[in-house]
Amino acid sequence: MDGNRLKGKVALVTGAGSGIGRAVAAVFAREGAAVGINYFRNEEGARETLRHIEISGAEGELLKADVSKPGDAESIVTQLKNRFGKIDILVNNSGIGSESTPDRVTEISLADWDRVMDVNLKGVMLTSKFVLPGMMERKQGTIINISSIRGLLGNPNLASYCASKGGVVLLTRETALDYAGFGIRVNCICPGFVNTEMFRGYIEKQEDPGLALKVFEEMSPLNRVGEPEEIAKAVLFFAGDASSFVTGTALPVDGGYTASGARSIL
Repeated sequence: MDGNRLKGKVALVTGAGSGIGRAVAAVFAREGAAVGINYFRNEEGARETLRHIEISGAEGELLKADVSKPGDAESIVTQLKNRFGKIDILVNNSGIGSESTPDRVTEISLADWDRVMDVNLKGVMLTSKFVLPGMMERKQGTIINISSIRGLLGNPNLASYCASKGGVVLLTRETALDYAGFGIRVNCICPGFVNTEMFRGYIEKQEDPGLALKVFEEMSPLNRVGEPEEIAKAVLFFAGDASSFVTGTALPVDGGYTASGARSIL
């Protein structure tokens, strides 16, 4: 995939300390972009992402911030623009689930609900809010929001997660409409089950991790889970000129999961 499809571009990737965010940052770097690596808690992971970028011969900038806080979101945009002069591409990848209470309406704490909504949905709005003016001024730019198949389909025990990711899908479409006149494209990717640290952690908590993984694999018509690099390739499509006539789209990258109708779940 090494090439020059993003040569001269500057990208900001939130939640880039691991998983999909790291894979996106690495792919962008191999295609010639300078990359802002946002993280909040995982500084070690972010530094590893930076190492991958520098191995590619690209430049990177570590950007610590809680994207759900306006001051933090604005500061990383300012920091990246101060170093590279612009931001051409924004990838809103940061996302969490309920951390301490069951994610059902009757049981989730208000603190957990608010935190999921703040990071997964408000964070997308805030980073976009501070990146968009520069894109509008230059009459170009692209934003790629990472939602989930849970933004398209419901799932038991994921009330706040489904609500937040569904919001990302419609925020993507609304933002695409508002800023198309400025030459800005806004699209969304809805990953299926992907072999990230978060996914592996969930599997390992199951009574029979091997069986749990097999169940997830069999839910996909392709009979496997995806890899972060496969999501990154879809992000690259939206980031580059190959998608020049695409905006307001929510693309499932899920091995066919959303095409296959009802199925059993864990």
